[in-house]
Amino acid sequence: MRCEDTDLIEIACMKSFILKITTNTKTYEGKAKDIVYNEHRIQCLVIEQNRALTQIALDTVSEVTALTQNPFFQTIKLNAKT
Repeated sequence: MRCEDTDLIEIACMKSFILKITTNTKTYEGKAKDIVYNEHRIQCLVIEQNRALTQIALDTVSEVTALTQNPFFQTIKLNAKT
């Protein structure tokens, strides 16, 4: 993942954007909360869905779309690992 893409996702977390995240196998929608490392030292995006926190491994994400209007980005296309 490019540093610029990570920076945009961090902005989404700081401003609590609602995001649609597409991975290799699933699509998620929720409020961006944080970027953390899980117990396997994999960088993950944390989103809030229905009052529960979900960690999504960033290396599986192919696309992030901001559902919250903002001046920073609309869609980020990433190269997810298969």
